Amino acid sequence: MANLLIVDASSSLCSVALSMGEQVISLEEHQPRRHAQRLLPLIDEILQQGGISKQQLDGIAFGRGPGSFTGIRIALSLVQGMTLGLGIPVLGVSSLEMLAAARAHQEGACIAAVMNAHMGEVFWGRYRMENGMAVLMGSERVGTPEQCVQDLAGFDGEWLGNGVALLPSGSDSAESVVDAVEPLASFVVSSVRSAWQQGKFSGVENHPPVYLRDSVAWKKLDEQPSLLKR
Repeated sequence: MANLLIVDASSSLCSVALSMGEQVISLEEHQPRRHAQRLLPLIDEILQQGGISKQQLDGIAFGRGPGSFTGIRIALSLVQGMTLGLGIPVLGVSSLEMLAAARAHQEGACIAAVMNAHMGEVFWGRYRMENGMAVLMGSERVGTPEQCVQDLAGFDGEWLGNGVALLPSGSDSAESVVDAVEPLASFVVSSVRSAWQQGKFSGVENHPPVYLRDSVAWKKLDEQPSLLKR
């Protein structure tokens, strides 16, 4: 089986996972403002633990968003540099999928994954656990907490979130949200392996970042660095 590296910086965490055959190694650090400084050292460390070099990697997957605008750009830039230098293919993985896949072991479970988008909004998506993977049902969305709750009205599965205190405190949905879950690279190992076997890895130009917000909103956010570092 291929040697596959997975990296994510879409939340306050830096996380990396290395899949080598049936072996999986993972590392993560809470680094809300130091993604640029810590992501590459984590990659070097996990490769050292795995006993392989960058040249022995077959492909790299990365958290393509939605999530931290700065973190996504950092991960994408690093992956671009590595894959172009190594001549290996890339796979973009949804950050909401990484969050939902925390329950990938619960076959048949339905998960509403919600991430704090700041600016008074949240990202969300509905997933079903199938064959150890989180499969998106419908589309990923961004909007106000009220829009999220309205869109998921009647949802009877489990809610998972990272920093989703923005959800209305009086809603039944908010009471079942688990705030402590973060998207982790290790959660999507099965999905990344499956994508490799199906030939879904390709050139980095085919795996753009996904922000969900329009360019006007991102311009406003980019002009306020303090918001990017939460």
